[in-house]
Amino acid sequence: MIKKIKEKFLNKQFLTFGLIGAFNTIASQVLYIIFVNINLAPSLSSFSGDAITMVISYFMNMKFTYHEKCTWKNAVSFPLSYLPGMIINMLIVMLAVNVGVPKTYAKLISLPITIPVNYICMSIIVRLTGNKSSQK
Repeated sequence: MIKKIKEKFLNKQFLTFGLIGAFNTIASQVLYIIFVNINLAPSLSSFSGDAITMVISYFMNMKFTYHEKCTWKNAVSFPLSYLPGMIINMLIVMLAVNVGVPKTYAKLISLPITIPVNYICMSIIVRLTGNKSSQK
Protein backbone atom coordinates (compact mmCIF):
# COMPACT_ATOMS: atom_id res chain seq x y z
CA MET A 1 0.00 0.00 0.00
CA ILE A 2 2.80 2.44 0.87
CA LYS A 3 4.48 1.61 -2.44
CA LYS A 4 1.28 2.50 -4.33
CA ILE A 5 1.01 5.79 -2.45
CA LYS A 6 4.65 6.63 -3.27
CA GLU A 7 4.11 5.77 -6.96
CA LYS A 8 0.99 7.94 -7.11
CA PHE A 9 2.33 10.99 -5.27
CA LEU A 10 6.13 10.95 -5.48
CA ASN A 11 6.66 11.55 -9.18
CA LYS A 12 7.31 14.35 -11.68
CA GLN A 13 3.65 14.63 -12.63
CA PHE A 14 2.53 15.21 -9.04
CA LEU A 15 5.39 17.68 -8.48
CA THR A 16 4.35 19.65 -11.57
CA PHE A 17 0.73 19.52 -10.41
CA GLY A 18 1.90 20.75 -7.00
CA LEU A 19 3.84 23.71 -8.42
CA ILE A 20 0.90 24.77 -10.57
CA GLY A 21 -1.35 24.20 -7.59
CA ALA A 22 0.88 26.37 -5.39
CA PHE A 23 0.58 29.23 -7.87
CA ASN A 24 -3.19 28.76 -8.10
CA THR A 25 -3.50 28.41 -4.33
CA ILE A 26 -1.76 31.74 -3.80
CA ALA A 27 -3.93 33.38 -6.46
CA SER A 28 -7.06 31.82 -4.98
CA GLN A 29 -6.07 32.91 -1.46
CA VAL A 30 -5.49 36.48 -2.65
CA LEU A 31 -8.90 36.50 -4.35
CA TYR A 32 -10.48 34.97 -1.23
CA ILE A 33 -9.03 37.74 0.96
CA ILE A 34 -10.21 40.41 -1.48
CA PHE A 35 -13.72 38.93 -1.55
CA VAL A 36 -13.88 38.55 2.25
CA ASN A 37 -12.74 42.15 2.65
CA ILE A 38 -15.60 43.35 0.43
CA ASN A 39 -17.96 41.49 2.79
CA LEU A 40 -18.73 38.45 0.66
CA ALA A 41 -19.48 35.40 2.83
CA PRO A 42 -16.34 33.33 3.52
CA SER A 43 -17.77 30.20 1.87
CA LEU A 44 -18.79 32.13 -1.25
CA SER A 45 -15.44 33.95 -1.27
CA SER A 46 -13.67 30.59 -1.18
CA PHE A 47 -15.80 29.12 -3.95
CA SER A 48 -15.43 32.24 -6.15
CA GLY A 49 -11.64 32.35 -5.81
CA ASP A 50 -11.42 28.65 -6.64
CA ALA A 51 -13.70 28.99 -9.66
CA ILE A 52 -11.66 31.86 -11.13
CA THR A 53 -8.31 30.13 -10.65
CA MET A 54 -9.71 26.87 -12.03
CA VAL A 55 -9.55 28.36 -15.54
CA ILE A 56 -5.84 29.10 -15.15
CA SER A 57 -5.28 25.67 -13.66
CA TYR A 58 -6.97 23.98 -16.61
CA PHE A 59 -4.63 25.48 -19.20
CA MET A 60 -1.47 25.05 -17.13
CA ASN A 61 -2.20 21.46 -16.09
CA MET A 62 -3.20 20.32 -19.57
CA LYS A 63 0.05 21.68 -20.98
CA PHE A 64 2.60 20.99 -18.24
CA THR A 65 1.23 18.22 -16.00
CA TYR A 66 -0.67 15.96 -18.36
CA HIS A 67 0.80 17.02 -21.76
CA GLU A 68 -2.66 16.96 -23.31
CA LYS A 69 -4.20 19.25 -25.88
CA CYS A 70 -6.95 21.51 -24.65
CA THR A 71 -10.20 20.28 -26.14
CA TRP A 72 -13.84 21.10 -25.58
CA LYS A 73 -14.31 17.63 -24.14
CA ASN A 74 -11.68 17.96 -21.43
CA ALA A 75 -12.49 21.66 -20.88
CA VAL A 76 -16.10 20.76 -20.09
CA SER A 77 -15.04 17.78 -17.95
CA PHE A 78 -12.26 19.62 -16.09
CA PRO A 79 -14.54 21.46 -13.63
CA LEU A 80 -15.86 18.06 -12.52
CA SER A 81 -12.38 17.23 -11.26
CA TYR A 82 -12.39 20.32 -9.08
CA LEU A 83 -15.89 19.95 -7.71
CA PRO A 84 -15.08 17.52 -4.85
CA GLY A 85 -12.15 19.66 -3.69
CA MET A 86 -14.14 22.88 -3.96
CA ILE A 87 -17.02 21.43 -1.94
CA ILE A 88 -14.67 20.04 0.72
CA ASN A 89 -12.82 23.36 0.81
CA MET A 90 -16.03 25.35 1.19
CA LEU A 91 -17.25 23.09 4.02
CA ILE A 92 -13.94 23.28 5.86
CA VAL A 93 -13.93 27.09 5.53
CA MET A 94 -17.47 27.29 6.94
CA LEU A 95 -16.54 24.97 9.82
CA ALA A 96 -13.29 26.79 10.57
CA VAL A 97 -14.98 30.19 10.66
CA ASN A 98 -17.75 28.79 12.89
CA VAL A 99 -15.21 27.51 15.43
CA GLY A 100 -13.40 30.84 15.56
CA VAL A 101 -10.61 30.67 12.97
CA PRO A 102 -10.10 34.16 11.51
CA LYS A 103 -11.84 34.44 8.11
CA THR A 104 -8.61 35.48 6.42
CA TYR A 105 -6.88 32.18 7.31
CA ALA A 106 -9.76 29.70 7.23
CA LYS A 107 -9.12 28.63 3.65
CA LEU A 108 -5.53 27.55 4.37
CA ILE A 109 -6.71 24.82 6.75
CA SER A 110 -8.26 22.82 3.91
CA LEU A 111 -5.14 22.53 1.74
CA PRO A 112 -3.72 19.24 3.12
CA ILE A 113 -7.01 17.58 2.21
CA THR A 114 -8.01 19.33 -1.00
CA ILE A 115 -4.66 19.12 -2.84
CA PRO A 116 -4.53 15.28 -2.98
CA VAL A 117 -8.28 15.11 -3.66
CA ASN A 118 -7.92 17.51 -6.61
CA TYR A 119 -4.93 15.60 -8.02
CA ILE A 120 -6.68 12.24 -7.90
CA CYS A 121 -9.91 13.60 -9.39
CA MET A 122 -8.09 15.55 -12.10
CA SER A 123 -5.96 12.53 -13.05
CA ILE A 124 -9.09 10.43 -13.45
CA ILE A 125 -10.84 13.06 -15.60
CA VAL A 126 -7.78 13.57 -17.81
CA ARG A 127 -7.36 9.82 -18.25
CA LEU A 128 -11.02 9.46 -19.24
CA THR A 129 -11.13 12.47 -21.59
CA GLY A 130 -7.54 12.67 -22.85
CA ASN A 131 -5.99 11.73 -26.14
CA LYS A 132 -5.84 7.91 -26.02
CA SER A 133 -2.61 7.75 -28.05
CA SER A 134 -0.70 9.88 -25.51
CA GLN A 135 -1.73 7.86 -22.47
CA LYS A 136 0.58 5.28 -20.98
